[in-house]
Amino acid sequence: KYEFRKGRINNDSIIGEQIAPTEYRVSFQNLMALYAGEKPVDTTEINSITTIKVFDNHPKDDHKIDIDNYRFDDDKEDENDRSTSRPAANEAIVLSDTTKNKKPEFTLPRPGTYRLNFATDYVVTQVDNSFMNTAYQRFNGSAGSYYNPGFNGLLKLGISDLFEDHRLIGAMRLSGNFDSNEYYLAYHDLSKRMDKTYLFHRQSLLSVADFSVIKNIMNEVKYLVKFPFSEVASLRTTFNYRYDQSITLSSDINTLRDPTTIHHLGSAKLEYIFDNTIPKGLNLYHGTRFKIFAEYYRELDQKETDFKVAGIDFRHYQKIHRDMIFAARLAAGTSWGSQRLVHYMGGVDNWLIPKFDNSIPIANDQGYAFQTIATPVRGFFQNARNGNNFALVNTEVRWPIFKYFLNRPIRSDFIENFQAIGFGDMGTAFTGTNPYSENNTFNTQVIYQNPLTITIQNQREPIIWGYGFGLRTRVWGYFVRADWAWGVDDGVVLDSLFYLSLSLDF
Repeated sequence: KYEFRKGRINNDSIIGEQIAPTEYRVSFQNLMALYAGEKPVDTTEINSITTIKVFDNHPKDDHKIDIDNYRFDDDKEDENDRSTSRPAANEAIVLSDTTKNKKPEFTLPRPGTYRLNFATDYVVTQVDNSFMNTAYQRFNGSAGSYYNPGFNGLLKLGISDLFEDHRLIGAMRLSGNFDSNEYYLAYHDLSKRMDKTYLFHRQSLLSVADFSVIKNIMNEVKYLVKFPFSEVASLRTTFNYRYDQSITLSSDINTLRDPTTIHHLGSAKLEYIFDNTIPKGLNLYHGTRFKIFAEYYRELDQKETDFKVAGIDFRHYQKIHRDMIFAARLAAGTSWGSQRLVHYMGGVDNWLIPKFDNSIPIANDQGYAFQTIATPVRGFFQNARNGNNFALVNTEVRWPIFKYFLNRPIRSDFIENFQAIGFGDMGTAFTGTNPYSENNTFNTQVIYQNPLTITIQNQREPIIWGYGFGLRTRVWGYFVRADWAWGVDDGVVLDSLFYLSLSLDF
């Protein structure tokens, strides 16, 4: 409660010297001391004097001034705001609390739940030649049944809330023939330490097996949980239900009668991921990252249909000088069980014009149910070696030429990311316990010459390797890789192969 009082300048009396009928001189020093509950200071030196006009309707013996009704004498009175309780301009000049002697009430804000507010995170529309979600393709018994995505149109949209605790991602990939399309929808819950992802994926692929065209339609639902141990290490678990349809497209009376094969597949995957790499530029890193994983699959409505997969992918990036780095990769995998996974070794990822080597047969006694590629081994086509086991080593020296020599910012994206590389690849894929087993199919060569069928058995070197050089840069937002490679098979240097691909890293 604020109030002003009248007091004498040089006296302890509260009533001050009357200058005019309704005017008193008051020292602000005494006034503040009085307001603080202290005795007014007796002084003759007055540094600041103000004039207070007392309301005419106040009793003469009332020491308080009405501070509820006041106005500054330099304000102009508004005729519309004049009230009977408000004094005229020549009646009062006082500064007062505007709350009319009422203490302001403080109320705590009402607690409530966080209201989600989503906004667009990114929109991607581009030409692409990769799958949106890696999934093992169905093996239809033919070496050439593996499907490479080729050129397609990709549309991807991501939205996230204000705190980036919740994310929604939707995407679709439209192929040129509109038969091998792909759809993807994912929800990421990042509000807790344990991240959760709910994912739906649909994919259709065309493959050729035994002179028949088969359309494989895959629908899968995934539940992914990520538990981070630190900023660079995490444990991930994925539970998956997959519904597959293998439809033989009708081209004659026999294919018309082929029934549609349906598979109900359940799986679980466990991964440990470590990544402390630091990006130093596009496709340039320092540090180490690796992944160790194990998977289990089974047909839900059939017995003895389980198969297991385990593998490792280890990558290290070492600085040589300035922006020049040395990159090395070790990858290996195996599958076992009632059903197995066949690996096709050779080529590169996202090869624009992929080629498959049909001269290497595939073992029919291994119970292959799924297929994938093991890359890169440059200097060879896909299927240079195959089997349920694989191992490979990749090495590269990456040299961003212009960025290495120039000590200033480069405005051209093409020049800044232009890189020259030298590489060496080595690997093998095999069946059985070791790659030197005589039972490996790459040791068998079958020659068909009507009416004869000739089978040649020979012991070939299971390990293949290649070397060469390449150029990299970013063109129109795409990281384009061009490689010239020479492969070495069983001690023989093969003719050079040219690879053009769109992908990062190895």
